[in-house]
Amino acid sequence: MGYSMERREGRPQKMTSPLQIYSGYTEEDVLLLQSFVVQKASLERDFYIDGFSNKTLFSSVPFREDFDLERLTLPAPDDGFHAEALEYVTVCDSVKRAGSSYCIVEVGAGWGPWINLGGVLARSHGIKDINIIGVEAHPGRFDLMKKQLSANLLRPVDIQNTTDFNGVKCKLIQGAASAEHKTLWFPNFDIKDMGAAASDANVSNDYRGLNADNFPVAGFVLKEIIDDLIIDLLHIDIQGAEFDIINSGIDCLNTQVKSMMIATHSRVIEGKLIELLYENGWYLHREKPCRVEWRESPASLEAMTQVDGSQYWRRSN
Repeated sequence: MGYSMERREGRPQKMTSPLQIYSGYTEEDVLLLQSFVVQKASLERDFYIDGFSNKTLFSSVPFREDFDLERLTLPAPDDGFHAEALEYVTVCDSVKRAGSSYCIVEVGAGWGPWINLGGVLARSHGIKDINIIGVEAHPGRFDLMKKQLSANLLRPVDIQNTTDFNGVKCKLIQGAASAEHKTLWFPNFDIKDMGAAASDANVSNDYRGLNADNFPVAGFVLKEIIDDLIIDLLHIDIQGAEFDIINSGIDCLNTQVKSMMIATHSRVIEGKLIELLYENGWYLHREKPCRVEWRESPASLEAMTQVDGSQYWRRSN
């Protein structure tokens, strides 16, 4: 494929080749996002509403003070502050491909942006049977997740797990995903720090080399998290432990999960996931590798990741 050309100041100028741009999504994906947009994004007193009619409390995103309404309406190439288009595409695609019921799981949920979006989209598309599962270790963000779901009328604010509320079943777990059921350690960083990760040991420095004052959290294997449910989308963002968790839960993933959006935190992890999931019959529908700033003597490979990667997997059988 050649370069497109244009003339500038009398001289031909080389344009950037499409092969040099890795957006992670296609024009078809943008049309998919557009098909789910129902309004222009707006800023209210205590929250904003995006183009999908999903409400986000400002208290849930204390790391941001200004918002781009155009990109919140149609998040391509991103929403302007938090996530790239590909993550939105995975949720929209999973809702589009769902039947009469919809189940979404978010592990490392933070304030629960994806279970909120999935629940709102499923409801707006007439799906009556909606199941939501959120897993978050940080107590402050766990509380925000509860408030977010309540703001979008997906669960009562004062009940952690509910069997049915407005047609929605909701299970929230304060803990972390683990390769085996055991106690993990989570750093007690400020709620604005979205890069914290659970550790197997009570270490003095985290994977980024930051001083950590840890507290114990319960670690749950994937099978405990999803029970016997059929999952339309598993969204997992756990700051470097993604391969270990996926590998340990591969049997239930192969039979119970239709698609996965995995946030990746090193090139090594991306390669290992591709090898594992390809061998197990999964199809990598979309991906965008993580962006890395290489430097000498990092605390870990994951510490060099500037922007998470994204892998959107579909089960092929």
